Amino acid sequence: MIQRKKRLVLFLPHRADPEQGIRVSADLTPLELLQIAALPEANGYECVIVDAMVEPDYMAKLEELCDGALLFASSCILGFQVAHGARVAKAIRAKFPKLPILWGGWFPSVQPELYLNEGIADAVALGQGELTFWECVQAIDHGTPLEDVAGLALRKDGRVHYTAHRTVVGFDGIPDVPWHLLDFEKYVRLQNDKSTGWKVRHKYADPWDMPEGMELRGFSYSSFGCPEPCTFCCSPIVTGRRWKAIPGKVLAERILECAERFKVNVFRFQDANFGVHEKRSIEFCDELVARKTPFWWNATYEIETIARYKESTLDLMAQSKFHLAPMGAEAGSKEQQDRIKKKIDLENDLVKALERLNKRGIQSGVSWIIGYPGETKESMQATLRLAAQIKHMFPRSPSDIFPYRPIPGSEDFEAAVKLGYRAPNTLEEWGSSLEYKYEFDDIGLPLDVIKTWKRYGVASTFWDGLAQEGSESVRKLMRSIAGWRLKNQNYAFPIEQKLYHAYVRMSGHRTQGDVHKKDQTSGVTPHAPVG
Repeated sequence: MIQRKKRLVLFLPHRADPEQGIRVSADLTPLELLQIAALPEANGYECVIVDAMVEPDYMAKLEELCDGALLFASSCILGFQVAHGARVAKAIRAKFPKLPILWGGWFPSVQPELYLNEGIADAVALGQGELTFWECVQAIDHGTPLEDVAGLALRKDGRVHYTAHRTVVGFDGIPDVPWHLLDFEKYVRLQNDKSTGWKVRHKYADPWDMPEGMELRGFSYSSFGCPEPCTFCCSPIVTGRRWKAIPGKVLAERILECAERFKVNVFRFQDANFGVHEKRSIEFCDELVARKTPFWWNATYEIETIARYKESTLDLMAQSKFHLAPMGAEAGSKEQQDRIKKKIDLENDLVKALERLNKRGIQSGVSWIIGYPGETKESMQATLRLAAQIKHMFPRSPSDIFPYRPIPGSEDFEAAVKLGYRAPNTLEEWGSSLEYKYEFDDIGLPLDVIKTWKRYGVASTFWDGLAQEGSESVRKLMRSIAGWRLKNQNYAFPIEQKLYHAYVRMSGHRTQGDVHKKDQTSGVTPHAPVG
């Protein structure tokens, strides 16, 4: 039996603010912490993961665990996680001033100086963190300088100091995830708890053929990196456009083991770009089919990927119980596509990809962005028109429009700053920078674009049949009108929507305006404010 060494306390902050009555989908397991725990755990260290989403009294648990621990470590992405993680780290620093604190994740990777200057990090891991974290653990345990560890930002002589660059490695150099550290049943209970009235973010649609009433046991998994050069994304800088994916057959074997261990029925791959190599997708699906896949799975694919794959590959994906492909179209004009280095063939590949998925019973979803730095009003309107066209053509497929958000570490962030965007200065401020509140127009969207975007969102809600209040005949009428509006991109005089809201109030139900008093996220749909 391995003799357990010193304790490593790994904390995942809230991804969404519970005080606003929101949380994220509980199929999002703390992969980032499980990954960095692999090497220390394999070498005898005691690793304990505390996820605020599933631990009601996480602060009490952290204080207990940090007493006598070797270190405290955390990770986050941009959003509320930044502010919440900073608050918790400051509390831990105050109570345990000598406890080393390490941070990682893509946001700390591009803003390490904030974590060092605010005094809540002794070092920040930059980019891929598994080997960096393991070497930090050894350095802290043995009393050697952290500045000898590659891939870090730390303070030295009163200034931010960067250690040697660390090369990205493949998963063959990292042990498999120590799944025994995960109390998965806590996530299952939260996935199926309908009693709290939470608004759930980042929840993917359940498989179309999932039996009604089946307990959801969703699970997430991921590889590393993305080879695409998109200007709005920080991945090109954080990952160096390196794509390190677990080989198809090995990946299938690993998740089949997870499925057996945790009784998973839906796998969600959080890869930025799952389908880079068609051969890998084939190997993965072949293994699932051979083993008679006991679960559904979903993953992000590029539009051009689905358009170029062989028909036989797509058939195999459907046979393997692939049920959903979220895809990013991002812009509705060729000019803007070229500028953000996405370069999708909107005239041919977009509809082709959606048709190929839908005819196989595979759900699809398309995301769009408006308000890029320097984007013309004509380009934004082109995106609104194409999003509506796609929404009408494929009513069961989301076609979600988001306002551009300047993401630090991206090419477009620098462009936005040059055009006058005032970036947050503190971790607390950064924690609200991705919140789609009423004050969403900090990037200067034209008023007529805002109006169209709002009304598009409301029409999409009715077209999707998401409005549940009122009689079936009323909802059917609202859906018919919404379909006409989307098809013709005509949102003028939406009197039927105002009448419907009055009808809902008279019947004693809450409207979206009522929800807004507590939930300051976006409105009628997950992608648009109240119209």
